[in-house]
Amino acid sequence: MAGFEDDATTFTRRGLVLGVSQIALFSLLAGRLQYLQVARSDLYATLAEDNRVNVRLMAPPRGQIFDRNKVKLADNDQDFQVVLIPEQAGDLGATVAKLSQLLGFSDRQQKDLLRRARRGPKFRPLTVAENLSWETFSQVNLNLPFLSGVQPRVGDRRIYSFADATAHSVGYVGIETKRDIEVHGNAPSDMVGRSGIERYFENVLRGEAGVRHVEVNAHGRTVRELAFDPGRPGADIELTLDIGLQKFAHERMAGHSGSAIVMDTQTGDLLCMVSTPAFDPNKLSQGVDTKSWNEMVTHERKPLMNKVLRGQYSPGSTFKMLVGLAALETGVITPDESIECTGMYSFGDEDFHCWKDEGHGPMRFEDAIAQSCDTYYYEIARRLGIDNIEKMARRFNLGQPTGIEIGGEKAGIVPGRDWKRANYDAGWRTGETLITGIGQGFLLVTPLQLTVMTASLANGGFIVRPRLIRDTEPVPAQPIGIDAQHLALVNSAMYKVVNRPSGTAYESSILINGNRMNGKTGTVQVRRISKDERESGVLSNKELDWHLRDHSLFVGYAPHKNPRYAISIVIEHGGGGAYVAAPIARDIMAELLRNEGRAREARAS
Repeated sequence: MAGFEDDATTFTRRGLVLGVSQIALFSLLAGRLQYLQVARSDLYATLAEDNRVNVRLMAPPRGQIFDRNKVKLADNDQDFQVVLIPEQAGDLGATVAKLSQLLGFSDRQQKDLLRRARRGPKFRPLTVAENLSWETFSQVNLNLPFLSGVQPRVGDRRIYSFADATAHSVGYVGIETKRDIEVHGNAPSDMVGRSGIERYFENVLRGEAGVRHVEVNAHGRTVRELAFDPGRPGADIELTLDIGLQKFAHERMAGHSGSAIVMDTQTGDLLCMVSTPAFDPNKLSQGVDTKSWNEMVTHERKPLMNKVLRGQYSPGSTFKMLVGLAALETGVITPDESIECTGMYSFGDEDFHCWKDEGHGPMRFEDAIAQSCDTYYYEIARRLGIDNIEKMARRFNLGQPTGIEIGGEKAGIVPGRDWKRANYDAGWRTGETLITGIGQGFLLVTPLQLTVMTASLANGGFIVRPRLIRDTEPVPAQPIGIDAQHLALVNSAMYKVVNRPSGTAYESSILINGNRMNGKTGTVQVRRISKDERESGVLSNKELDWHLRDHSLFVGYAPHKNPRYAISIVIEHGGGGAYVAAPIARDIMAELLRNEGRAREARAS
């Protein structure tokens, strides 16, 4: 009996241990089940929903850009794209390999895609390919069940209707960078403005992204759309440009490196803003190879630079009107005083040459501008001194940005005693004053500043701010405070420049519907001519390498009686202003006046 009782006791103990273990195990399972189903129910319901529902950002249409007559300059076109969301890709390497095979990527392109996917935000859609054919796009769609995190997308691509004619004003878009995300926030579009209006009005054109909620099955295939928020399209922008005139000016500038600008003298509206050579923004927006990019960056004629805003040049004789005004305002010269020009002006131990070797003879104020006599301006610059020349230049807002909306413009240089001391740690010399008096030396201006200066001479002495966006209100013109009689003398002289046989631009005179053009030529020397060369014969521009030739300039306005349009032409290393820049200005202004006449006749009928 003892043996039986011992066995029973052992069995009871084992049963107790087993029972307690079972109770503990079931209690643990019940507790865990209660924790998962009750305490953590919201979390796992959300995770389950996330597995069932995909949230996809939708790029809004980018705002369009128009000219003043509602002609489209920048538009959007349908673009078949493929995007990748790295955090949804699972095995990222395998997904990228499969996708690269479908898209025909090279090993280098595949590695670049993998690098971009690993470095960028994991939650953000990464554009893998754009501008796909329908066949390739369809192949990607058929293989979606095997491409975790990959989404086909019908997006937009930017189309520039007039290509290089508006390249520098409208600008172009490019691939979004990490810096762009920091500035503008996340959006599923790679289109970000890189220059011109596209860049400086990015937040206006960009819009707000839409959101699409779709239900997917276990294989990632879309079952149905649950919700859709279209977002907000980018706003359209209307420019002051007249694309007809813009195209004409661009074609007329073909083969030259420089700029052409036409501005309304009253409102500041820019009707034409051309920088040449230019580039095709359609190609840059789609991406160019490193070799092509480097060729543009290093090209001596700088096709990527907007010379209207960033080109800085000595104004040459186009600056003589301001020096003349300073002389009249300070009383150092009278309109009828005559100064003899023999072709050379001596000061101290230096000789300063007039462009006309044999000299102009006796010169009075208006004729000195009309015939662009350097000797006359050496003398009145000496009488004025650099301080008075500097003051007049600054009254016309030279030496500072004009304030145009797209920014990025250079300020130029108006030299003076303080500027020389700050930049060269040296005092100002009278010889430098003489050179400044004919618009050379340290003095630098942008083509846009020249246009504003010319508009001020034409509109009665008011500074107008250039305007490229038509929806903005023109900034009220600011009076310079120039004596009206003095301004009339300058305008009379500018009339003679173009419309009298002795004027330097007489060959470029026009007469359209009773309207003529006033103006001033400028030829800027970019190299030093030695004494030996003068004695043996100065080389002509045609005999020199391109980068050693003179710059060619012209500023003007029309109509001559009631001026409405100011123009400036700068041709880098083009030669004489009368022979290159003036004829271009003539043709552009003639086109403008003819079109205006035709429009007036159409309204009358």
